[in-house]
Amino acid sequence: MPLLVVFIFYMPDLTFSERSINGPLMQKRLKTVILCGLLGVLSSCSISRMTTKKMTEAFAREESIVFTGDDDPELIGDALPFTLKFYESLLERDSTNSSLLLATGKLFVLYAQAYIMFPADTLPDSHTAVKKAMGKRAKKLLLRGRDYLFRGLDLHHPGISEKLRSGNPDSALSITTHQDTSLLYWSAVAWMSAIMADRSDLALAMSTKKPGALMSRVIELNDQFGNGSAHEFFAAYYAALPKALGGDREKSNQHFTKAIEYGKQRKVSPYVTLAGVLNSKNSTAEEFTGLLQNALAINTNAHQEFRLQNILYQQRARWMLANTNAFFPQKQQTTPENREHPDE
Repeated sequence: MPLLVVFIFYMPDLTFSERSINGPLMQKRLKTVILCGLLGVLSSCSISRMTTKKMTEAFAREESIVFTGDDDPELIGDALPFTLKFYESLLERDSTNSSLLLATGKLFVLYAQAYIMFPADTLPDSHTAVKKAMGKRAKKLLLRGRDYLFRGLDLHHPGISEKLRSGNPDSALSITTHQDTSLLYWSAVAWMSAIMADRSDLALAMSTKKPGALMSRVIELNDQFGNGSAHEFFAAYYAALPKALGGDREKSNQHFTKAIEYGKQRKVSPYVTLAGVLNSKNSTAEEFTGLLQNALAINTNAHQEFRLQNILYQQRARWMLANTNAFFPQKQQTTPENREHPDE
């Protein structure tokens, strides 16, 4: 343990200038050295299982706002890859820690959504190949996160993850309890986000109803979970699906109303999430812009536990407003100048 303490103590001194030509490269090398050092220390016999247990408990606390309360998305984006590998190394020594499995799964979702999927969406249509590659990478990471979350569920209910993947999820979900709500919620988000990240994966798309079943169970167990986060999920879910597959704007609006009620104007995400699935077939440009303007009206510093999330979603809202025509293409109006003149 002293080696780890000393190593971390001297980390702040190991920095390089951003302005130097080799600065970014040296920083990447530095991160690699730090990661290798930490992983080496963790794998050594000098750290007892008891010490590892205490470390994982500290890192896995759900109430921690080290990440969620930060106001610098770029800082978090730079830190997440290192943190994810660090958490995975802890899991090698403490594989039955359901709290750490939950924390690891959540961070994979955060990284894939905020730092791969969101940037991919903002690329021009001409970057098709890059967008597809980013989507496939996001899908891999999201499914990896889902599998960590499933491992957490298996600790509570052995074999449940296989039933959720291959069978009728309803019978498997009937044995879940209130202690499973976080694992169920994040499993559903990871699963559905993976489907959205790679629309070309038809086999994965066939499982769309399963994450919906997990989220329905979350609402049964705790209707107000995550300040309305489960209802936010269904607001987008029912708005995005075609009617033939269960899409229903009335149900979407009902869930959206509850998401706003439970969120108490502390969260930006319900407005942006719903706006993101609206198009000219199921809504109007006026509703789209109204939702995004409501999102931008929320003070991101007022509620620290949602600060990072709110900043990220407001960034997305600004981009969506600037690109409204991509969601609602304007129809060309007939004018005297472009109207065809009949032969005289």
